[in-house]
Amino acid sequence: NNYNNNNNNNNNRLIAQHQKIKLTKSQVINNHRNNIPSQTMSRMQSDSTQSPLTYNKLLSTVGSTTSKVVAGTFFIVLAYQRDTFMLTFFIGSILNGISSKILKKLLNQDRPTGFESNSTVKVKPSDKGMPSSHAMSLSFIGMYTAIALCSNVSGVFMSAGIGAKIVTCSVLATYVSISLIYRVKSQLHTTDQVLVGLFVGTFNSLFWYSLANGNNALFPTVNMMDVVSARLLPESGVMPVQFLVFPALIGAAVVGSFERRISAWLRKKKD
Repeated sequence: NNYNNNNNNNNNRLIAQHQKIKLTKSQVINNHRNNIPSQTMSRMQSDSTQSPLTYNKLLSTVGSTTSKVVAGTFFIVLAYQRDTFMLTFFIGSILNGISSKILKKLLNQDRPTGFESNSTVKVKPSDKGMPSSHAMSLSFIGMYTAIALCSNVSGVFMSAGIGAKIVTCSVLATYVSISLIYRVKSQLHTTDQVLVGLFVGTFNSLFWYSLANGNNALFPTVNMMDVVSARLLPESGVMPVQFLVFPALIGAAVVGSFERRISAWLRKKKD
């Protein structure tokens, strides 16, 4: 009897240990399963908080530096390629900028409120908002560049291969989109003001390009590139380097952010 009782006790002990081991294993498995979703959720939450921050930083960086980057790049290309095409391109972009200021005066539509408290807007604009001069300038320059790349005109535009042309147009479209989204997000413009600026700038670009090449339907006898070549450039067809000061001064006077910076500086001097 004692022997049987000992055996039974040993068996019961073994069964209890076995069940305990099974229970421990199942707890480990369950804990592991439960931890996977929580770890995944925390990772997803971390990614979701980082993504908007990265997007907003990109938006702010690109949007707040658009005027400097575009004006600087345009001037570098003009300084490198001082020929009839680039000088005509420059004149067209200046006229496009002037037309945006005239339209703002005529339409007299205020900007949306809110940009005054935005820390990314360093120089607060005081002019009207319709149409967006940034949208007009970016669409004019972007469209004119795209047409020039497709038309195989002179200089850097002709030397670019098909791959480089596709990449350039894609980068331009992306850059313009980010810059204009920033204008709306920072409440510098309404969506309508940006869309009208895009439309007018694109129209001006197409109109001026046809006028520059002598195939404008309204003015078929006018060829602005011939006029620029005959009246503004020497026989070599290349503008002397020292004359680059004039495009630089004109561009600074017309480009919105530079104009505002100059005005703010003059006001400080007066005070």
